[in-house]
Amino acid sequence: MKFNTQFFEELKSKLSAKIKPTHNLLYFIRKYAIVRVICLVAVCAALIGFSTLIGYTVKEKPVILSVSQQVGSPGDTISIRGKFFNDKKDTSYVEIAGNRLTESSYVSWNDDEIVITIPANTQDGLVYVVSTAGRSNPDFFANRSAIPISVPQNAVFTKPVITSLSAEKLYVGQVLTISGKNFGTKKATSQVFFSTKKTQQQITENSLNAGNPLDEGTEYIHASDIDFDYEYWSETEIRVFVPDGAFPGYVYVETENGQSVKHPFTVLQRAGVKNYGTKNSYLVQVSADVKEIKGTKDSVLSFRLPLPQTTGDQPSVTLTESEPKPLLENYDNTSVFQIVMDKTGKNSYAQLEKIRLSQNHVITVRSVETWIDIDNVTIPKNRSRMLYKTYTKADRLVPADTPELVKLLPTIIYQSINPYRQAKLIYEYMIANYKIQEKLRKSDTSPLDMLKTKNGDAYDFAVLYAALLRTAGVPAKVMSGILVDADKIAKPHWWVNFYIDDFGWIPADPALGAGLAYNPFTVHYNPAKYYFGNLDAQHVTFTQGFNTVKNAISNGKTVNIPKSYAAQSIWEEASSDITSYSSFWNTPAVLGVY
Repeated sequence: MKFNTQFFEELKSKLSAKIKPTHNLLYFIRKYAIVRVICLVAVCAALIGFSTLIGYTVKEKPVILSVSQQVGSPGDTISIRGKFFNDKKDTSYVEIAGNRLTESSYVSWNDDEIVITIPANTQDGLVYVVSTAGRSNPDFFANRSAIPISVPQNAVFTKPVITSLSAEKLYVGQVLTISGKNFGTKKATSQVFFSTKKTQQQITENSLNAGNPLDEGTEYIHASDIDFDYEYWSETEIRVFVPDGAFPGYVYVETENGQSVKHPFTVLQRAGVKNYGTKNSYLVQVSADVKEIKGTKDSVLSFRLPLPQTTGDQPSVTLTESEPKPLLENYDNTSVFQIVMDKTGKNSYAQLEKIRLSQNHVITVRSVETWIDIDNVTIPKNRSRMLYKTYTKADRLVPADTPELVKLLPTIIYQSINPYRQAKLIYEYMIANYKIQEKLRKSDTSPLDMLKTKNGDAYDFAVLYAALLRTAGVPAKVMSGILVDADKIAKPHWWVNFYIDDFGWIPADPALGAGLAYNPFTVHYNPAKYYFGNLDAQHVTFTQGFNTVKNAISNGKTVNIPKSYAAQSIWEEASSDITSYSSFWNTPAVLGVY
């Protein structure tokens, strides 16, 4: 293009004459084509820049609508569906439990779906999609092999089959080897079930059913993960310790693919007899209230409602109602509830809004009665078993082998090596030397203070009793739960189970034995004697020992509630951007007794 020199000369002349810029520009636009071209290019560039700026400023944060499976194993392929993920991954990424996935984990990436392969060593926790526009709302992923979550049955595979048992009869605590097929390469949620004994009350109610005595064992309990009853699990073989609460009847295997045929099996008890008496069923509501939540958009609160436990004397627990629906119904023996901010479309919940998280359970509890021949009690031989290693050492709940306890113990048990006699001597010593107080002491007060003050509450009595038992080498668990009185009023309570080889767990409640005020359905005129080896059907169990709960929020702030009806490490979690909130955990309410 040839430039017109007259144009530049005239421009110079006009500027020197101080002609108004607007008039000057319009003049040149009308007269010269090159000026019109330059202006057109400038306008187009401005429009493109403005459009780019607008597109950047209104870009939406990723939104997760669903995860194809919230429970899985490393190597599984899962899809995350939602919107605003972007058509290409670029610098965006997926985060699970605070860990950013490596590039090799991504199968595909689209604006509305991301497909990933779960990498090895993935922990349980929150799932986020992160892009340049920000962090998505959270979802949850849990490692299948680490948690007891029900998985839908898959009819494609074959049900488990038992071909043989290593023995037809064994004592409680001895190892039963089950041979067969289709058990699965990992235990996961599978269980081995044993018949448990009907109470006399149940037998009377079903007296018209006069069949084979084995048919009376229509209730079943499974071997306990908490007691480490499972020694080995493979596709063709299971080795399991005969669990506490098992009685003569049947044994069968249940996996996610179905249930095996029941095989006759006889359970023996050495040194005495355990019996289940009265049976009560309770409708219990567990709840927590939360309000005045303050935080930024997408910040998260997590609450862990304890779940009642299934044991030999508490054989049935059924969740009947949950409000709202939990994120996970059973995770580390708790139900996980999550509150995500901006539920109302604002930056936070309304200042005074109160949210109630609640669950109703129907819980069947049976009284326990034991008769022991002390001279026939087995002295422990297999102390390498995990049950012994776990419940004879100190943990976050029970101190053991402290200098004070080691010094005191010989003055109580003398030279006795019989675990039952040791347990009885320690129980009688506490009843005679320590005074029970009705009101709970401060939560930061150590139960070991009882050694000096000579008094304590129900929690202190249970913890100190378990600590002395463990120091003596007798496995002991503090049972946490509620005590239901005749007026259907519940209060937090603690008692102890101690373990005898070839027999199982034996209950003891030193607080009630020491005279803790209580209104039972049936009055026991000698509580000190009754509550060693026996337990009424008014004790509802929520935790056995201390329940170590995994974090659900990476780098979150956690809350522990000591001296409550459940002993667990985490009750509440808050993401780092939650600035404040108010919560209140209600004592479980008994809505009905049947």
